[in-house]
Amino acid sequence: MNPRFPIGLVFYRKRFTKAKEPTEYTILNIYTTRNEAGNVVRIEYLVSHDFLGQGITELMCDTTIARSLTNEQLKEYI
Repeated sequence: MNPRFPIGLVFYRKRFTKAKEPTEYTILNIYTTRNEAGNVVRIEYLVSHDFLGQGITELMCDTTIARSLTNEQLKEYI
C-alpha cells in the first residue's frame, strides 16, 4: 500500500458543509501505520490551511482528499 498523493499537492475543499467558499489545503507530510508483520495498514496525510493568518494542521485520510479533487485531477494519481 503506497501513498497516492504527493507532498506539496494543493487542493480546495469546504471546511464545513455550509461554507460559502472552499479553503486551500496543502499536503505537508505523509504518515503510515504498520502492523507487526510490517505491512502498511493506514495512510494519513498531514495537511494545513490558513485561518486568520495562522497555519492550521490536521490529519486527513486518503478518501477525504480524493473526494475533494475533480475527476481529471484524480486520474493523475490512480
